[in-house]
Order: sequence, then C-alpha cells, then structure tokens
Amino acid sequence: MRLTEILNTAEVVFTPDQEQAGIGDTAISDITCDSRQVGQGALFIAVDGYTADGHDYIHQALDNGAAAVLAQKIPRDLPRKQALQVVLSKNTRKDTAIAAANFFGHPSKDLVLVGITGTNGKTSITWLLEQIYQTCGITCGVIGTINIRYPGTTLDNPVTTPDAVCLHKTMHDMKLAGATHVIMEVSSHSLDQHRVDGCDFNAAVFTNLTQDHLDYHNGLDDYFACKRTLFTRHLGPFGDGTRGKAVINIDNQYGIRLADSLDQPVIRVSATCDADIRAIDITDDIHGLKGTLDVSGVQAPIHSKLTGRFNLENILCAAGAAFATGICPESIARGIAGLERIPGRLEKLPTELNRHIFVDYAHTPDALESILKTLAGRAPARLITVFGCGGDRDRTKRGPMGVIACRYADIAVVTSDNPRTEDPDAIIDEIIAGIRARGGKQIDPYKSNACEKGYIRMTDRAKALALAVQMSKPGDIIVAAGKGHETYQITNTGTILFDDKEHLTRACNSALTPRPWGVTDLSSALGCHAVTVLGQKSVTDAKRSVFKGISTDSRTMAPDMVFLALAGDRFDGHGFIPGLAEKGVSAFVVSQGYLDTLDLNQKRRMDKGRICFFEVPDTRVALGHLARYHRMRSNARIAALTGSNGKTSIRKMAQNIFCRHHDTLATRGNLNNEIGLPLTLLRLADIHEWAVVEMGMSHPGEIARLTAIARPDIAMVTNTHGSHMEGVGSLENVARAKAEIFKGLTPGGTAIIFADDPRRDILIQGAKESTDTANIMLFGTRPDSDVRLSEISVTDHGIAFFLAMDGPPRHYTVPSPAPFMAFNAAAAAALAKAAGIDKTDITRGLDAFVPVQGRMQIRHLANGLHLIDDTYNANPRSVDQALKVLNHLAGSNRGIAVLGDMLELGDQSRRHHRQVGHLVAALSPAKLLLFGTQVAQIREGALEKGYPKARITMGSKKELGETLKTSTKHENWILLKGSRGMAMETLIPILEEIPAEKAN
Repeated sequence: MRLTEILNTAEVVFTPDQEQAGIGDTAISDITCDSRQVGQGALFIAVDGYTADGHDYIHQALDNGAAAVLAQKIPRDLPRKQALQVVLSKNTRKDTAIAAANFFGHPSKDLVLVGITGTNGKTSITWLLEQIYQTCGITCGVIGTINIRYPGTTLDNPVTTPDAVCLHKTMHDMKLAGATHVIMEVSSHSLDQHRVDGCDFNAAVFTNLTQDHLDYHNGLDDYFACKRTLFTRHLGPFGDGTRGKAVINIDNQYGIRLADSLDQPVIRVSATCDADIRAIDITDDIHGLKGTLDVSGVQAPIHSKLTGRFNLENILCAAGAAFATGICPESIARGIAGLERIPGRLEKLPTELNRHIFVDYAHTPDALESILKTLAGRAPARLITVFGCGGDRDRTKRGPMGVIACRYADIAVVTSDNPRTEDPDAIIDEIIAGIRARGGKQIDPYKSNACEKGYIRMTDRAKALALAVQMSKPGDIIVAAGKGHETYQITNTGTILFDDKEHLTRACNSALTPRPWGVTDLSSALGCHAVTVLGQKSVTDAKRSVFKGISTDSRTMAPDMVFLALAGDRFDGHGFIPGLAEKGVSAFVVSQGYLDTLDLNQKRRMDKGRICFFEVPDTRVALGHLARYHRMRSNARIAALTGSNGKTSIRKMAQNIFCRHHDTLATRGNLNNEIGLPLTLLRLADIHEWAVVEMGMSHPGEIARLTAIARPDIAMVTNTHGSHMEGVGSLENVARAKAEIFKGLTPGGTAIIFADDPRRDILIQGAKESTDTANIMLFGTRPDSDVRLSEISVTDHGIAFFLAMDGPPRHYTVPSPAPFMAFNAAAAAALAKAAGIDKTDITRGLDAFVPVQGRMQIRHLANGLHLIDDTYNANPRSVDQALKVLNHLAGSNRGIAVLGDMLELGDQSRRHHRQVGHLVAALSPAKLLLFGTQVAQIREGALEKGYPKARITMGSKKELGETLKTSTKHENWILLKGSRGMAMETLIPILEEIPAEKAN
C-alpha cells in the first residue's frame, strides 16, 4: 500500500522536496509504533508517550529498514536523505489510528463491533456477551483486560485497550479467522489517546463510573467527559446515515447523566427501576442469581452462577448489548446460563476445604465495596478479605479502600498488591492510616483476639493469603481482591510470577495434608522394625526418615510416600515394587517372604538406594494397623455407621450438618470395607475435628475388625434388613453382625439404634455388651425415640416431617421424593445430636442435602421424560421403597420399572425376588423391564399375582434399550434400580437420547 493511501484523511503535509522525491508513492509493507518491530519497508510512527518518546528512536527505525516515518518533529542530527523520509503530523496519536485503519482496510466496518466502557464490570460483560453470541452460533472475538481471543488464537494483552495499530490489526486478523462480531473493552486512556479512532461501533455500553485513574484525569468530571466520547464520537453517524446504539446502566448517577445527555438511540438497563431492560423477582445467594429478564416487555427466565448485585448489573448490560445487536431475549437467557465463570472476577476456587474462596480484580473503592457487600450478606460464618493497593497509581483511594475492607470484612488482611516502583510498606501505611482514622482495630493473628473484628498487617502477599486460610473456620468466605486473573506481581525489584489462585489452592491443600510419617511411627504402628533388602535392620538417613503418606496405588505414588503392597485374587501389588524403587520410592510395606523372591541383581539395586521394608504377615491387616495408629494420633472424633440401607445418604446428610462448624472428613464413594475404611482414615489431617465414616460387611466379624480400626466415639446401626444374607444366613444374624460396631467404641461412647427396627433388642443388647458404651440413643417413630420422627408428608419440594429432640417437634424438609429419606434424616440428626450440634445447624445441614448420585435422584430430562435414578445398589427393602415412590409419582399408567438382579441374598434370593414381583403386580406400573438372571423370579412373582405378561420385557440391556426407545411416552416416569454389579446406570444415556418427538 502506498504511503499517501495510508495517510489519507490524516493531518499531514508533504514538503515540496518530499513531493519531488515521490515519498507519497513509497510502498509500505507494515506499520508500527515500536522501533524494535520495524522491518524492511515499514512505516514507523513516532509517538511521544508517558515513559518514552518515539522521536528518540527514529534513527533506529530508519536503520532497521523503515521506508517512512510519521512524526511531529525531525531530529536535528538526522541526515537530509533520511529527513526526507520523515512526514510531519500535528498529532501522531490521532494519525496513528487513521493510518492503521487505512492500512488494515477499516476492519470494523465489516464487523459487528461492541465497545464497553466504565470503571467496573467491563471484563465480566465481555465474557457474558461472548457466551451469549457463542450460544447463538456466532463466531466472535474479544479484546479485553484478560487477553485477546478469537478462533484459534489467544494473546496476552498488557493493557485494557491496545494501541491503534494493534487494535486494527487484531480486528483484521479476527475477520480473516471468521469472526463476525467483536467485543472490545474501551478504557478512558484509550479514548483520550485516540486509540479507538477509526473504529465504527454498532453498540456501546456504559457500566458505571466511580473513583479511579485520578492520577491521569483531572477529577471525576474530566474522567466522565472522556468516557462520554465513546458515545458521541464513535457511534456514528456512519456513511449510510445510521448510528450505533447506546446501552447505559442507569443504576449509576453518571449513567443517568449520560443517557439524558445523548441525542441518539439509548437502551436503558436497570436492576432496580423501570427501564428498557430490567430484572424482575431476582433471588441472589452464594450459589448464583435467578429471576426474570424483561426486554421491552418480553420476558425470559434467567439463572446464572454469578452472584451479587454488581453481577446482576453486568448481566443486564450484556443483555442490552446483545439486544442492541439483534439477539432475542430467549437466546440471551440461554447464553447467560451457559457462563460457568469469569477468570478473576469473583471467581470461586474449587477446594475440598469447607471454605468459600474467591479471587477478584477489584482494585477501586467502588469495586471493592461491591464484592465485599455482596459476600458479607452471604457469609455462612465470617468474611476474611486480603487486599492492597497498587503503586504509582491514585494514592487518594488507599485510605478509603482500607475503610471499606474493615467495614464489611470481619478480618481484613492488608498486604502488597502491585507496588511497582513504590515501597510496599509505605503503601500499606497509607491504607492503615485510613483504617485507624475510622477507629479500626489491629489484631494479632497468633493470639486469642484473632477471632475479633479488625485488620492484620502482612506485607508478603503469599504469607497473607496463607494466613487467611490458616485463620479461617468452616463456612468462612475468603476473598483475595486486587489481582484477579493476574499471574504476576510488579514489585520495586522487578516483575515476579504470582497467582492468587495458586497460593490459595496450595494453602488449602496444605491444611488438608495428613501428618507425616516417621520411621518410628511406621514401626510403632506395624509392630516391626524397618529392614534393608538384605534383611538387616535399616538405618535410614535424615532425608528419607519422613514420609508424606501411605498409598496402595502405584499409579499415584510419589517418592516421598510409603507404598503398601496389597495382594488379592486378581492382583498383587508386590509386582510394582521394583519399578517404584527405580522411581525413588524408598519405603515399602510387604508380606513376609517377599524379599526372598528377589534375585541378587534386584537386591543390589535396592540396597544402593537405601530402601527400607516393613515385613508383615498380612498387608491388608497392616493397612488397618496404620489407619488405627493415625486415627489415634489425630485430633478428630469419629462417627461411624453401618446398616442394611441408607448408609451413604445418612453419611452425606450428617456430613452436611457437621461441616457447618467443624472441619469434617467423610467416606468417599463406597470406600467402606477393610481397604476403603483405612484409606479414608489415613486422610485425616490435623485440621479435621470430626470424621463420618461408613462400614460395610458381607460376613460376620467384618464390622468388628473395622470398628477396632476406627475406634468410633459415636456408632450407629441404621437398620437391619435382607442384605448380605449370603454371608450371614438370617436377619437375626444380620443384626448381630451389625451390632459388632459397638465393640470398638471409645470409652464414654454413644450407641445409636433405629427404634423401629424389628431386631432392635438384639442391637441394644450388642450395645450394652460393650463396656465402653456410655449412652444408647434411639431414633425413629417409636415413642421412646430420643430423636422422634412424625408427620411424614410428600410436598412439591420433597419430603416434609417433624423431629422432636429435647423439646417440641420442629419442621424439616429434605429435597427427595422418597419417604424413607425422612428416616435417614432422623438418623443424621441423631448423629449430630450425639455430637453436641445444635438444632439450627441440623436444619441448615438437612436443607443443603442433595441426594447422592444414583440414590433416589430425580432427573427431568429435556425430552419430557422423568428419571428416578436409584442405580447405586439394591436389596429387597430398597427395591420395595423405590417401587412405591415410582407409583406415588407416576401412578399406574405412566411408570416404567427397569429392574436388575439383587445380589448377595444367598439362599433367600429366590424368595425375595419373587416378593418384588408380587409388589409390582400390586402397584401395576405401565411396564416392567428386567435385566439379569435372578430377575426371572420377579417376572414369575408378577405373573403369579396377575400382572399382564404383555407389559413385561426381559432381556439384555440392548434389548431393554430398544424397548425404552419404542415404548416411552411424554411424561413417563422411569425407575432404574439394581445391585451395583448390574450397572443399571448404563441405560441412562439411552433415555437421554430419545428424541422429544418420539417421547411425546
């Protein structure tokens, strides 16, 4: 492209000498404001910046091959021949944008361009609008604070709005990549410095205006006037006479002022008052926002994982921009729902620690107040904030930000942000001066007053973040404000890698890390000394004398862990030892005789590595010994439960209750046997105050071994029914086997028993036989129950019931359709009562319960079908309960029962399956689908009691799937139920894939 074409409409003048030399006809290959990027044939534009003057680099640019230079002055020492290449401009900032737009072919004219300006919320709105566009199938690009991104490309962006050359080049590249829409954050600096000149915006959003950048602007009015130019200079009129649309948040006084001052189309948005786009009936909690979006009278339900009033305003602004560019309200709502998170914008971190941890970019008084006000109103316990102020920026906001932090947070940790060239302690002094002027109190985090309201000074940001986690209690909210998405810290000694999310995650993981193991600990737990591979007593060096944990899984081993080799019918962990030794693992628990199986070469290699072994008669038993030792040295108390039904749901309910005020460990999945229980207990960290663990069994004696490992403070038998009959023979023996749990109680322990259990006397006798049982507690509907259940009813929201505990009955609800969940809730309440937890926390814990996946979980599928997913396991009692729930929800004409075998019933299997068939006939679901071998007895039992043969299908899962595809109808309820080994959940995808028109 010729130079005159690039500089067309720019305020430049070619001298007669330049015209005679034909400088205007010079071919230009590139355009840049950075002399380091100049290549052969480029146009270099010299801009007088704030940290450097481009005119000082004209020599360098020409030496690097620049074909021409655009500048406001010519260096005196420039040779005449090179001076001819310098074209003079009155304002190179303005002309940079013109030149860039011309050079890259005015890309904004071919794009739907949306600009977003304001003090706070710009980045969040770009992510929301991007999600809305993507939901509609629109290919878009984003130019924002976090990065520049478009299909196939993500680039770092050091400033909110790049320079004009980068801006137009980026839009040009986005267009080539297939983008049709571009969303751009527009800063006040970029408007003042003409970076967005030459951009034709189809819509512009004003979010708000609060104190910021007053080190650059001469007061708020000057700041506002600069923001206003986006709407007065860049929204047209365009060549066809049209103008772009202004989208303005009128919940801000400057928004009202701006909207009233414009003589062009304005879309007003508001979270509180009448507007073109508004929110109706909004509910807002720590889990997100729900309500209705009203777009010029057209309403659509919205829900978002974002939380807080300020995010509601961001959502409305994004909705306004989408509407201004032709998106319908229903599509807007779908896009809003699809956004999972915004990096660094009240971004919640995933953690197993029972804390609500957020990072946010808030670095202005208004932004900090918005997030803290939002979180303070949602804190289950306390609010702890970690914040600072940036160096080389507006100093007048430091004191106010300290006041705001202490106003809303229970504990404000004042720390370093990006101090830049300033002394971080001097910045903190100015923040604390503002706090003290308002009576703020300094607290010592290492003394008893750490629980009081006040501020803590901790200059090192990494230590400040770790301290916030260390000081926190269950349910606390921790927010790290100021840096958000940033992965660096700019200090007075240079820029360093620093990510708030990484430091917080590390602190949480550290809190949940179990106490390490010394060689002495291992010897004491296992009852044997460490030996070398040659069988001699091992003398380990100091570096290898401490281990971070015990593992039985070679795939997750780290060199600083102890590997315990389990052996079973189909596997033997001893086979992995040589390979692990090669990788640096230096401690192993092995079966006696293993060392004799190694050849001489293997022994020599392991001997050089100073590897130690603990030889035990049975590694599975040894795992239990290690778990018991670790449990006894921990600070935690143990609540253990066993029973035929409900263990997992009760454990989850109890966990919800206990974690209100206690750091609580709990069984994961089905880790409740002689391997699973020890692995659970080995996860105990010093932070844990309680552990709620399940114990499963197949044969007599198993519970006794498990309870001896766990040594529970509270032991519960949930009920005794016909499960695991294969190993025990009778229901009475089931009760005796379950009652073994009381043998392991710690002195002064509490035994909890289901009062309605037909075999309660056997259980009570088992509890009394333990000399360590100090209390026996009953739960159920019987009058002598310590936790008495009554008035169970089914509501639209689940099961409602009353529980009486040391006083008049109180009303409770559980979000599950199964009436037996009320009994599970009573059991969980009994555990909590025995642990001294108050009724308020019991209520909150039960309210927070969500059914375990595969356990009476209701799912309403998109095709109009309703699924009762009860696939986790099955026994006669639970199948009966599930069928009754299906009948209650669907009646006799819309329910489809899909049942698999009930396993481990021994010689009682035939009778129990046939009885299920009798119940099917009595309840008469629309269809009965059966998978397995033992379900043949269900079929026979159903036919025996008159259930129509034509309604029964028995076959493979593929055959059942075909039946489901052809016979399900709109609003059918489908129950999936079977023992774990039947994997009935594999039929769920088939149900999900049934087209709505076929299900209708």
